[in-house]
Amino acid sequence: MREARWRRGMRALLVAAATLPALLVAGCVSVPFSSGVEVGGAVDADVDVEFDSLPSGPSEGASQEEILSGFLAATTAAQDNYRIARSFLADDVADVWNPYDSTLVRAREGTVVRLGDETLEYSVPIVASVDAVGRYSVADSTASQTLPAFRFVQEEGEWRIAELGDGILISQQAFPSAFSQHTIYYWDAAFRNLVPDLRWFPTRSEVATRIVRAVLEPPTSWLGQGATVSAIPAGTQLALAPVTVDDGIARIDLTGEVLSLSDRDRQRLRLQLAASLRAVSGVVGVEITVAENLVSIPEWTAGAPDIVPQVDPRVLLRTDDAFGFATGGEIEPLGTLSARVLELGATAVTVASGRNLATVLTPAGAWAIAIGDAEPALLDDRPGLIAPSIDGYQFVWTVPAASPRALRATELDGTVHAVEAELPAGSRIVSLAVSRDDARVLLMLDGQGGPRLVVAAVVRDETTGIPVRLGELRDLPLNGDIAVAAAWVDEVRVASVTRTDEQTLVELHEIGGRSRPLGLPRDAVQIVGGNGGVDGIRVLGADGIVFEPRGSGWQSTGLRASFLGTQQ
Repeated sequence: MREARWRRGMRALLVAAATLPALLVAGCVSVPFSSGVEVGGAVDADVDVEFDSLPSGPSEGASQEEILSGFLAATTAAQDNYRIARSFLADDVADVWNPYDSTLVRAREGTVVRLGDETLEYSVPIVASVDAVGRYSVADSTASQTLPAFRFVQEEGEWRIAELGDGILISQQAFPSAFSQHTIYYWDAAFRNLVPDLRWFPTRSEVATRIVRAVLEPPTSWLGQGATVSAIPAGTQLALAPVTVDDGIARIDLTGEVLSLSDRDRQRLRLQLAASLRAVSGVVGVEITVAENLVSIPEWTAGAPDIVPQVDPRVLLRTDDAFGFATGGEIEPLGTLSARVLELGATAVTVASGRNLATVLTPAGAWAIAIGDAEPALLDDRPGLIAPSIDGYQFVWTVPAASPRALRATELDGTVHAVEAELPAGSRIVSLAVSRDDARVLLMLDGQGGPRLVVAAVVRDETTGIPVRLGELRDLPLNGDIAVAAAWVDEVRVASVTRTDEQTLVELHEIGGRSRPLGLPRDAVQIVGGNGGVDGIRVLGADGIVFEPRGSGWQSTGLRASFLGTQQ
């Protein structure tokens, strides 16, 4: 019933579009990607649908060039399984064309070349792509790519596309509204934490079903090298599609592999799927079925990880005579940790989750300090260390700026573990930060080729949790001439500070998505993240002023600091 009302409402709302201007093809021309929409009669009051400005279907008497242009414009609309785009296709290919196979994101309009009386070829510069399970990749260059040729036939006197490649093409301007981002989750190798993996799916295209299918596949390659695992048994498939959502519960019918799992493994499977679906509108929980029979899964009474770990929202900083959280005009100390920070003359501090442990940098090296009477422990006295990081396994990560391959993870008792890292020789490492899920690390490098920002998976010994090596380096696009600082913003975003001769630039980077500038704070020397995404970022200026983002710029918080502390 609802689908029938939807169709009636759409037919009433949208009618035939204005005819697109004809394209004069003389060698090659640009293809426009816009189409008109006319409003029809009144819509029935009981139509339960969110209205969209949809592209038009094919016009009567349209040329091959106009059909191609209209088809490409219509691929921005995923509603009703790309119903409008399919209307430009010949009957025998409309049902078999797979728009979900891949997505190319174009930089600008392309050019069309006629190859024959019934065949057109289209070339366009590509800036990014999205694969069938939502993985976003930035193109290595924006050189033009040629799509598979479009062959045309006439059906009832009208041109239709009879041959084309699977997938869609979309402009980078249209991409944010045509696609929505969702974070799916895997587990770290020890099943201690959930590890996020950002994906992109067409809006209004059975998103819950596409998310589940993506979770059933391996993680993005740089995460899937021993750092992450899935609680879902190999070979498991979605037996019944689409995933339905009733009264807030997503019902997921899987094949029988899950029946062999223990109660704990079933809990992990359900949590992995529930976390991945948490951002889907209307979903508050999940049920797993096999052959439509409910799978018994006990409630998780204790030990479940936080999906998105949170920290204290206040700014952690050091002044000349205090270290702690800024509260109004006062600094609230962290017990004996604050006293130790001041006694050691720390120049950088990272506080571990739970706030009972921290690692600090001093002129003598990197230390571990704990709440209570225990004396600080000097864990690394190598010269030239950068600010250390600490993970949830209580390993302190240290590395000299001039020796990025000399990365160490040291236990609190002083036991040193070398971490294999294929970082570029001859470069300088500026910052290092382990993510709150303990499965990834953010690195900022500088060298002759300019600044470089990378993330890598942390591969650990499954039994002890000891970091063994870093996986494949995943580069994030970066501007500026000199690397200054970088920090985690939230589970799937990081921020960077770079400098030119005239200014400092802050950029926001999605891991598995896009990057954008966040403005030009004055003489920024440090950046930290908190909660709330961009709103939680704080930047320290060279003059000691702490800035926060406001609109497209930065404004003073009224705080001053020697340095900002990082909360792990």
